[in-house]
Amino acid sequence: MAEKVKQSKSARARFKAFFPILIWSVVAVWCVVFLFMVAWGLMTTFKSAGGFSINSYGIPGWVVHEELITDEGYTVIKDTVMWEFNNYGIALQNLWVNSKGRTIYFGEMFAYTLYYCVVYGFLAVAGPMLCSYIYAKYNKRVPWVKSVWVLVLVTMYVPLSASLAASLKLAMQLNIYNNLFLFVFACFGGFGGDFLIYYAIWKGLSWEYAEAAFMDGASHWTVLTRIMFPMTLTVFWVLFITKVITYWVDYTTPMIYLPSFPTIAYGVFNLQTNGSKREISEPVRLASLYAMAVPMFILFIAFREKMMGSLTMGGLKG
Repeated sequence: MAEKVKQSKSARARFKAFFPILIWSVVAVWCVVFLFMVAWGLMTTFKSAGGFSINSYGIPGWVVHEELITDEGYTVIKDTVMWEFNNYGIALQNLWVNSKGRTIYFGEMFAYTLYYCVVYGFLAVAGPMLCSYIYAKYNKRVPWVKSVWVLVLVTMYVPLSASLAASLKLAMQLNIYNNLFLFVFACFGGFGGDFLIYYAIWKGLSWEYAEAAFMDGASHWTVLTRIMFPMTLTVFWVLFITKVITYWVDYTTPMIYLPSFPTIAYGVFNLQTNGSKREISEPVRLASLYAMAVPMFILFIAFREKMMGSLTMGGLKG
């Protein structure tokens, strides 16, 4: 009996030692494949159109010599340059969108993108923050607030197949369709994943801070803005940066709801879908994708400690 128990413990120990090796092996293979694809794409952005057609996957030389025989029987030597360092400039020059008879170029799209990411991203986090605060701190004082939880779960997990058509029609009826400044209120929602995140954070904060402020004559708005919100400021900025990255690559919302205010992502999408009709080479189209990814990569590197580190909250740190 003791021998069987010993063998069983030995088998479990071998499994515990094998399982991490298996998981890390799978992760390592995935990372190698991912990095290979990123490196191949980056290398391809510096290829010329002729170089890409001759050698699409390998590392090319600088010049390829070809012997071409004409219809008259003459032999012509053609030198094809494999590398092209101006693809990024060509990509930016071809980032334009025709909207209602007007051509919008990169500079204007960049301005729309900044406004869309910053203003829309800020309100997209502020809405759930305020709604979750009311639900977490005032649900016992206002009975009907408890029904909000059911509404949150329904909007998150119940599939609504007609939501796009209905929201588009509603935007037109409210006269916020194709209005960059009024459509911003459509992002000022109160639910979603950010609601659940902030709700858990508010529940973890003691209400004693607010009670002490009320005794000193502070209002509810003062308690929120001067006491409670500063203690969750780190969480707010992490969610805000996440929204900025999400809206930077979002092309569907501007394309559907704001066609006269295209963003860079919309322009890149237009270049990818219509690039062949405009005789734009594959390396140039890839260069547009990498050019769009660089600013968000820099933003992530700059705030990686905030986004991937722990979120400290309490009475002294925010």
